[in-house]
Amino acid sequence: MMTLNHMPPAARKEPSVREPYPVCASPYTAYVRDVPTRRTKRQIALFSCLECQSFWNPSGYVEDVAQLEKDLAWGLSVESRNKAAAVTLFNTLLSLGVEFQSIAEIGCGIDTLLSVAKQLGYETIGFDVNALAIEHATVAHGLEAYSVLWSAETPTRKIDLYLSISVLEHIERPRELIRNLCEAALRHHATLFISVPFLEKAHWKFMLAPDPFTPGTPFFDNDVHVTHFSIKGLMQAMADFGCHNTTYIQAGLWNGVLFTPPQADHSGTTSA
Repeated sequence: MMTLNHMPPAARKEPSVREPYPVCASPYTAYVRDVPTRRTKRQIALFSCLECQSFWNPSGYVEDVAQLEKDLAWGLSVESRNKAAAVTLFNTLLSLGVEFQSIAEIGCGIDTLLSVAKQLGYETIGFDVNALAIEHATVAHGLEAYSVLWSAETPTRKIDLYLSISVLEHIERPRELIRNLCEAALRHHATLFISVPFLEKAHWKFMLAPDPFTPGTPFFDNDVHVTHFSIKGLMQAMADFGCHNTTYIQAGLWNGVLFTPPQADHSGTTSA
């Protein structure tokens, strides 16, 4: 099969760069190169945002039921790791003075994190579009979890802490979910923590030879890892929707951006 990179110049159509970056909405975007994919064995376009220095490679890939079953199996395979990571995250938040009793996780998967939270005495609720994962969460862990497309309008009790961990990088246009997360946090006067695998300047070297087969590298499995955030890009998007009081925190496995309501900010530093 002839791939995009091997087409003769006359047959190749360069990707459009007119679409604003789907995180910070900047119009200053550029085509970088084609990158190989693992699942679909294609070459797809990688774009950059010149303003926030984030990247994205929209793939159009949609997981079928068989792949959702594999996602469930993968979640179970890393359950012990994620339980330890959950303890580290909660301890980090508590050390920063964040107070919470009720937690909502958006994109909760099999609810490993919330199962730890429940054991620690917190009230929890989870949402995920993978019905197989939610079935496991409710049956195996006895958790309150729903297979729905969550939004800020989804009815819940009063929430103190919203979590979105390893979710946004899978969405080709994540700005809408970021907006809903920010609106929910502001409405509930809640803390919001968003964790994604950030792609900072130190990782740009991986663009020279992008590898979709090696875990831990920025372009691993990039049929589904399609939006590559910079810290600046995520903070800018959150600020666009009213969450200005943000700071980058390191919390073990899950580093990310933390928003706290201004009068409840205990971190000592803030960023816009």
